[in-house]
Amino acid sequence: MRAADIDVILPSNALERDAMESVLDRLATLFEGAAGERSGLYLASADAGNATTQRFWADALAAGVALANPELFPWCLANAPCAALARRFVITGPNFTWRGGEDALQAAWHAAESALERDRVDHAFVVFVEFGKLDLPGRFQSWRLRKQDIRRGEVSGAAVLLS
Repeated sequence: MRAADIDVILPSNALERDAMESVLDRLATLFEGAAGERSGLYLASADAGNATTQRFWADALAAGVALANPELFPWCLANAPCAALARRFVITGPNFTWRGGEDALQAAWHAAESALERDRVDHAFVVFVEFGKLDLPGRFQSWRLRKQDIRRGEVSGAAVLLS
């Protein structure tokens, strides 16, 4: 099993936007040199958008849709974490999000490996994020894959298991 290059505990009971912002600075080293169209992001999450959607609609019901906080709306979408990473690290290559647990992570790994093998990207970043709930913290894991890793047979999504 290949350990994650980055494995960070996310705060409990935080909106997705705030949880992602809490890890962005720690990711700078992993994403160094990744800017441009030759890098791709492949993200899996079982719950991206859930907490913010509930908060947004609770506010809309309480205050009316016209007065609901529009800043929260983009984070109601499941692909918001992937988009936040792409914007922060200027990754303009493939950018995909899968919903689910280990099955979604396996699909993300497969897509990343395929993009590397087909020479679509030079760097592929596989991310798994599970956001914290009430008293439970979340988790952010990320792996950087390179073409040379595929050539040497050092990368295998089948070896990735959530622990």
